Amino acid sequence: MQFIKTFALLAVIYAGIISAQVPIPSRPDGYGVGGPADAHVVVEMFLDPLCPGCKAAWPTLLQVIQAYGPRIHVRIHTFPLPYHTNSFVASQGLHVVANATNRNLDSIFQYATKIFENQQMWYNDATKSMTMPDVINSLAAFVDKTGLVPKDKFLNGMNSADINDETRISWKYACSRGVVGTPSFFINGVMTGASSAWSLADWKSVIDPILASNEQISSPVEDCPPGQKSCTYAPHKVQCCLAGESCIPNVGCRCFNLKNGNKCA
Repeated sequence: MQFIKTFALLAVIYAGIISAQVPIPSRPDGYGVGGPADAHVVVEMFLDPLCPGCKAAWPTLLQVIQAYGPRIHVRIHTFPLPYHTNSFVASQGLHVVANATNRNLDSIFQYATKIFENQQMWYNDATKSMTMPDVINSLAAFVDKTGLVPKDKFLNGMNSADINDETRISWKYACSRGVVGTPSFFINGVMTGASSAWSLADWKSVIDPILASNEQISSPVEDCPPGQKSCTYAPHKVQCCLAGESCIPNVGCRCFNLKNGNKCA
């Protein structure tokens, strides 16, 4: 317990330093499902595949995904903890599956599910008589058996310096967000007290009010004045366009006339 407290303290102290060292990734960190990344509700989980608390929280997170579908966006990030002996290997395995399947989200989430279900195979003392190559080979054989990625392809990914670096960058990114343990949950960028003890009802008690506040249907625009036309540019968003203006989806009424300085008249 003292070691955990010390690690958490050091992580907090160095979070600012690490954030300055995080390379800009080629794409946003993590793997998301459900609605768009800018949905009204974005849930993020920072997880360690060999963390018992993450294992306990995972089934409920899957229930949340099932319950809300495209109405929210759920994104997972890897954050291997140093006191879970093989957690970095298991975390890199998730990135290997992502790269090997062209970021197929079903495969990525299935990998996480299968590792959680069989966590005891690589958890601390279970591998104390194994070398690191033995552990990696065991994980590769397991992934091959699940049908997600062939063993040779998985091993190639585990030997990839780029994927190893990708896993490290994800860890640094989590530190830059103030993450010091797992599971850690954020809702719309704010760290919450969500934990493995939360039920689906607990999640709904937080998510539903946010969705309700954003899904109120605004009053429809009355008939547009003569010479103007109605423009429904987004769900429940209506403007009256002046003569010469065009109705642009997700933007509204705009006039594009380069010869006249973009003026309609």
